Amino acid sequence: MSPLFRLLNRDLGPWVDRLMVLVSREDFIYVFFGLLSLILVLRKGWRGVVASFLALGLVALADLGCARLLKPYFARPRPYAAFSGVRVFKGGRFRITEKPLAAEHYGFPSCHATNTAAAAACLSMVDPFLAPAAVVFTLLVGISRVYLGHHFPADVLFGWFFGGILGLSGGWLWRRWAVKRGF
Repeated sequence: MSPLFRLLNRDLGPWVDRLMVLVSREDFIYVFFGLLSLILVLRKGWRGVVASFLALGLVALADLGCARLLKPYFARPRPYAAFSGVRVFKGGRFRITEKPLAAEHYGFPSCHATNTAAAAACLSMVDPFLAPAAVVFTLLVGISRVYLGHHFPADVLFGWFFGGILGLSGGWLWRRWAVKRGF
């Protein structure tokens, strides 16, 4: 295991534990990006609605590519399924693995990182005002995946790259469309 994995996958106290579990929850991620989309709609009107649906479509495409194409292709196990001594949050609690645990899915790339990067990149290109919150949240989600023992740092880095490329492509298409319409 890499030194970066060991640095991020360790007990930093109950407050950090709760934060990392929270930001990894899919429902929390949906609420966060839903709020960003609401801000976008309030700032951009109907164009914000269109951009929000574009971001949602990009996240669906990112998730499909991550879960159905890349994970089966690379077939890289999650840290807790590959090694013992991993601090993992599983079954509602943290524990240190004594032996590798069974995992339902592969780990590379992180779909959490992929999906949040796609949404953040697209929404940030549509309205740069949203970029600081979107980027910080996306970074926090990715770090949480390593902290919780579900991904190696490379899983997250590749997820950010893949999702970021999709999101930036969607943002670029949005800008070309917006320029043609004069706004």
